[in-house]
Amino acid sequence: MENWFLALNRVPLKKILIIEDDEPLCWLLEKILVGKYEPIIMKNGLEGLSWLSDGNMPNLIISDINMPTLDGIELLENIRSSGILRDIPVIMLSASDEPEKRKRCLALGASNYLIKPFEPQLLIEEIENTFKRLDNPLVIDR
Repeated sequence: MENWFLALNRVPLKKILIIEDDEPLCWLLEKILVGKYEPIIMKNGLEGLSWLSDGNMPNLIISDINMPTLDGIELLENIRSSGILRDIPVIMLSASDEPEKRKRCLALGASNYLIKPFEPQLLIEEIENTFKRLDNPLVIDR
């Protein structure tokens, strides 16, 4: 049996909601994040928004832009217009390097915009930097 003191003092993992319609990328993101974070995977923006609307609150959202049903930009607009969800940091993923899409996402309050394919370590660093900025907003590390 696990020591009760350790069980009481275990820090819960930060939840990261991944909204991505590409199955292999979902698998990769889960493998990269599991253990250090608690990844939750949704297949499209509507499914992710529904999960959020049910009262679930992740510490961070990673969202693809091009998805069926509700794309990442529409999802970001919904999150930013919601009183309860608006402060959740969002990292956008896209196969598109179009400057206008990047500008639009950042203007809507995305924490960052990463272009696929990306180095897994780059994503981990961006997640860690995002959490550092939340924990200490006066420190600028960019």
